[in-house]
Amino acid sequence: MAESKNVVYAKDLKITWSRDRRYWRWVKETENSYVAELLNVCWLKVSGKLENPNLSSRTQYEVVLEAKMKTRAYGFDDPVNFKFTHPGGTEDWTINLEDKFKDSKDQWKDIKLGEFIASENPGAIEFLLYKYGGKWKSGLVIKSVAVRPKS
Repeated sequence: MAESKNVVYAKDLKITWSRDRRYWRWVKETENSYVAELLNVCWLKVSGKLENPNLSSRTQYEVVLEAKMKTRAYGFDDPVNFKFTHPGGTEDWTINLEDKFKDSKDQWKDIKLGEFIASENPGAIEFLLYKYGGKWKSGLVIKSVAVRPKS
């Protein structure tokens, strides 16, 4: 993923239970970057915010999760929810992460979470990936969430 001002790296995301080593592990990727590895939760909540995104008006953008699913991941056979708020409004939908990683376990992948057209006055962009209750989940590794022009 290209370096960009419009990226929220794992350490800057709000991840419920991420400070409890029973549920999440922080893995050093490079000298200055860490990824968040899900060990075991039934309450998944990952959120972030871009305060002043550098967007060009009337350009179509996509919101992308850079992540991987470990080979022994479990609990993602049910879709997770995604909520996305941008200056044009709020959108909600579900994403089946297990399907997204079906043929690419243990490989970094860009998962498109949504898209929008930037307005003249871009404001803050917020996003939330969540699944409350239900099955215990493990094996998702999160590197970042980016807002980038749709190619």
